[in-house]
Amino acid sequence: MEEMMAAFGGYITEYGYGALFGLFFLGILGMPLPEETLLVFSGFLVSTGKLEYWPTMLVCFLGSIAAMTSAYWIGRTLGFAFLERFGKRLGMGYTVYKKTEEWFNRAGKWALPIGYFIPGVRQFTAYFAGITRLPFPTFVLYTYAGGLFWSLLFVTIGWQLGERWDEVFDLISRNLAIFFLAVLSVIAIWSYFRHKMVAARKPKREESQ
Repeated sequence: MEEMMAAFGGYITEYGYGALFGLFFLGILGMPLPEETLLVFSGFLVSTGKLEYWPTMLVCFLGSIAAMTSAYWIGRTLGFAFLERFGKRLGMGYTVYKKTEEWFNRAGKWALPIGYFIPGVRQFTAYFAGITRLPFPTFVLYTYAGGLFWSLLFVTIGWQLGERWDEVFDLISRNLAIFFLAVLSVIAIWSYFRHKMVAARKPKREESQ
């Protein structure tokens, strides 16, 4: 907490929500910033009364999706050449970039919400969505939903934990991607069986008519 206070506390306190928006915008675009830690730290500032909960969550969300949207259009207009040429200059790890490319090609649109919860990956998913020309409405749906959940969850964690946030944050952040995948799996299974049940009831209704 002391490191975060020294690095960002004064900056956020002085410039408020504008500072938060800028930090998340630059972090998502590729600058090496600890976004999850910043989210939880922002929640901690809410618990101290220095920030308000809903404006904090909203600004973090808007900063992240603004950057993701910008990255999408950069990828769509400039393609692989931009990442290959400027990725290292922006502080993007080339090895992570190549691994993310392979993962995005396998996971497709689901890489966008899940990628938020994997440090080092979220910076690339929107670029690849643009490069592969994923339809923009699909990009918006999956990216904005993931960004909303990501922002809401981490800010709430910092707000509720208060001064204890740094005691459990490492454990949470290490396992959050697994947790999120588990939730998605449960939703997918539930949707599948619900669809099967509806499909099974339909012939019975037709027979009764």
